[in-house]
Amino acid sequence: MTSQEQHVLDEFYKNAVMGADATSTILPKADHPDLRQELCKQLEFYQSRKEEIRSQMQQAHVQPVQQSDMAKFWANANIQLHCLGGASANEIAKLMLKGTNTGVVQLTEVLHNSPDISDQLKRQGKAFVRHEEAYMERLKAYL
Repeated sequence: MTSQEQHVLDEFYKNAVMGADATSTILPKADHPDLRQELCKQLEFYQSRKEEIRSQMQQAHVQPVQQSDMAKFWANANIQLHCLGGASANEIAKLMLKGTNTGVVQLTEVLHNSPDISDQLKRQGKAFVRHEEAYMERLKAYL
């Protein structure tokens, strides 16, 4: 595995971790049954991506870079702040759309800036982005 491929997998992993953490934090605040179901489905996606990427990296004898405790703290604090006093389905969808869009931008940027990665890794990244874009489309129903 090249250093560029390791960097790309680290970014994929970071995206999945941040998505799972944010979804886990906001899920208890979601009262709308359909939105809860959507969030649960997305959480499962993030968790499976984390495990898939971790496995890929272990096979190459490298470990994913872990998100800093401070980054986790600020992401969690941001969600908690926006949900003070409760959060409607609309507010939850907006928060998740913003975070997911940021992730899509980061994933797309890392793919564009990594021309020498394997075709398989490019396909994996593009599939990740497509899944995230489809998730954002489903969230728009709650705006």
